[in-house]
Amino acid sequence: MSSHKPAGLEHEVWVPAEPDYHGHPNYFKIYIGLLVLFALTVFASFIGNPLIVFFIVFSISIIKGSMVLLYFMHLKWEPKLIWILLGLALMTLTFLIIGLYPDVVPVERYLVPKP
Repeated sequence: MSSHKPAGLEHEVWVPAEPDYHGHPNYFKIYIGLLVLFALTVFASFIGNPLIVFFIVFSISIIKGSMVLLYFMHLKWEPKLIWILLGLALMTLTFLIIGLYPDVVPVERYLVPKP
């Protein structure tokens, strides 16, 4: 028999993985929570004031997006470096949106015909 070990696997054989298993979250509870938040979003659309609807719908969508990021993408159990990188990516996205805003919003002075 050959005592040949595959190259590159020596590290896995001699250094065990860190015990960072956090278990599975209760996905059914998260699913029910997302459905309840979706129902709140639908019911909020019946409010007469569009500004209030806007803030309610976007607040709920931020909560739902956070739930998906934390539990389905397992970010809740990631190290701090991942959170720092996520924050930098969100800041970059914010600056990109602010920087491109003048290019995508029509300027009224160009739309109004001169008398």
